[in-house]
Amino acid sequence: MYRKGWIGILLLLLVLQVKAQKVQFSLGKDSTFNAAEDYARTSEGFDVDINQVNVINLGMQIAQDVAVANANRDEILSALPAKSYYRQRVDLMLSSALPERTNVYSTVSFLNDNSSSPSAIATITNLEVEHYFRKNFKVRLGRLANSVSESQFFGRMALEESSAHVFGRKLFINDALEFDGSFKKKGGPSFFIGLKPLFKPFNLKAVYAGIHQPFKNGMQAHLILSVNRQFEEDMKEYIPAFTGKDAYFSYEVEAAYKRLGGTVFLNIGGNVGYTGILPHTSGKFDYIGQLLPVITDKGESFKETFTPSCGFRIFPAKMHPFWKFLPQVGVETEVQGALANRFTALNICAYCKINITRRMVLTYYCTPQFVWQKFNIEQPDYIGGVVNYLRLSVTVGKPARMFL
Repeated sequence: MYRKGWIGILLLLLVLQVKAQKVQFSLGKDSTFNAAEDYARTSEGFDVDINQVNVINLGMQIAQDVAVANANRDEILSALPAKSYYRQRVDLMLSSALPERTNVYSTVSFLNDNSSSPSAIATITNLEVEHYFRKNFKVRLGRLANSVSESQFFGRMALEESSAHVFGRKLFINDALEFDGSFKKKGGPSFFIGLKPLFKPFNLKAVYAGIHQPFKNGMQAHLILSVNRQFEEDMKEYIPAFTGKDAYFSYEVEAAYKRLGGTVFLNIGGNVGYTGILPHTSGKFDYIGQLLPVITDKGESFKETFTPSCGFRIFPAKMHPFWKFLPQVGVETEVQGALANRFTALNICAYCKINITRRMVLTYYCTPQFVWQKFNIEQPDYIGGVVNYLRLSVTVGKPARMFL
């Protein structure tokens, strides 16, 4: 698996970097930290204090998750991997600023889904090394975290499916080698250019580039463009006649208005020259995925993958002390196949985060989904359902980035 290649390279770099250095561990408390807020500058800055060299910051997040799905037809529910689940998750986080203008970030996640054969699954969620130049430019390598969108989990069109429709995760996880630059201190944009490799065998999977521009009046915008390659072994499941390799283009553009009390945004994305499964259908509770909406005509891919989304987030705790227990509330809506003739899917996400304490957070998501379709005559013309998702999380230390 190509991810194991990344892990081996990064571990070697870390050993060479910290060898014979004096290091200090830090697990101190911070009265300003709130686990319900978003902490991640990723490509636009540093998520560690670069003035505290060789200080290893440790953090841990523990979560209990409950999810329950309902639909208008029993056969739709029976086709899901699970109608409901109860699971536990632990994230162990490490970050540090090392000498010679180098920073490291690591998050290892342990998940127990209480299946018929309970077992803890360990996953490296984030493992990256970044080396910066003059504090404005840097190179990042590994399993990167990126965050430029104001969306909670929609708007992941330009960088494939890795983090599309992951409940509660605003960060996008992306295996890549990336060059970043930022002129935000002078009022200018930030940008990033990346290469996504493949290790089975070694090959180039994608090339992407993006730009993000905030304005003084609260407006901000970003644009991401990418060229993605498809390989025969990955495509045979959906298009048996597919042979060799192919490539397609992806795009994503977003405009947002952001103030201290909240954010509103409009995001549009899609693919051009694409064949394969419809994007944003690979989630555990994405009802449209079981209908297998496969795009076989490249000429129709722009219309059938055109996906607008819009929404808002408000931060009541920042507007009045009375609402200090309610740090974040939001609603988002996405329309898949907005220009398509064969189907239309409407996905809605309403959520809120409640501070029991600054480090104990209760999160609730309600995600209705409605699908109208004609591409699969063996399935109903209309499917409707909703997933209710509840999470109780506790955070220890001060993580550089929030993954829950």
